Amino acid sequence: MALSALYKGILYCVLGAVTWGVNGTVSQYLFTHYVVDSAWITALRMIAAGVVLLVLFFPKQRAAFYGMFHDPASLRNLLLLSIFGLLLCQYSYLTAIKYSNSATATVLQTLNVVLMSFFLAVRFRRRPSARELVSVALAVLGVFLVATNGNPSTMVLSPQGLTWGLIGAAGCVAYPTLSQGLAIQWGAVPVNAAGMIIGGTALCFGVQAWGMTPELDAVGWLTVAFIILIGTALSFTLFVQGIRLVGPMKSTLIGTLEPVTAAVISAAWLGTAFHPVELAGFVCILATVFLIVVQWPSR
Repeated sequence: MALSALYKGILYCVLGAVTWGVNGTVSQYLFTHYVVDSAWITALRMIAAGVVLLVLFFPKQRAAFYGMFHDPASLRNLLLLSIFGLLLCQYSYLTAIKYSNSATATVLQTLNVVLMSFFLAVRFRRRPSARELVSVALAVLGVFLVATNGNPSTMVLSPQGLTWGLIGAAGCVAYPTLSQGLAIQWGAVPVNAAGMIIGGTALCFGVQAWGMTPELDAVGWLTVAFIILIGTALSFTLFVQGIRLVGPMKSTLIGTLEPVTAAVISAAWLGTAFHPVELAGFVCILATVFLIVVQWPSR
């Protein structure tokens, strides 16, 4: 792979992870100040973000969009991505927070790094490289330190929190794995637009989300708009584009920048104070990204 393409893919993944982190803080603000059901906001953000992408890019992506739906293999993979990738990794994370807390949900979701490493090792019948193992260890350790302050006793898990957290980790493995081939063949925007609409619609009808609409003021709806446009439409498109260029393993590891960004934004916006142990976690996560960048040859 040309270095320029690799640099570009890493940049897309970093931007996607950073916008996810910002979106996490904004979502936390929404849940803190308003009574909002996780199913409602998940369905709304997916459908609305998909429609926005479709309206903006359909004239240029028309052929790819139609072609994807007329190719049986692509359509099958798109349906799998919509339900077991996009929908699961969004809904399960918010639901895990509902039944536990954001720190626990983040730690559980970050198990996707470990799952991805072992999945690729089994898929390609090889042992993970020493650099990959170190990256995985640093990523998990870093997020653990950030989320728990180094004290595992603070993670009090309910059965629902544990279940949804593990489902979220699996969804975060399925998302980059299922989206890479589709994005290479049809482009990141058509794949994301279609996947968002399909996954959001399935959830909407599955839980009858139209009956869960909360009472929001102007600030509340502006927050929802940010979650849809920046935290969903932009972030997922950037990340899928990055996956297309760098592959699922590197993109999964770069995605651990999300909790770092969320923590920094929380400190600057909400005045959250951080313990030195948490700062050590930031260093671990940033070191993980460095290891990805210097490992040029492999995907």
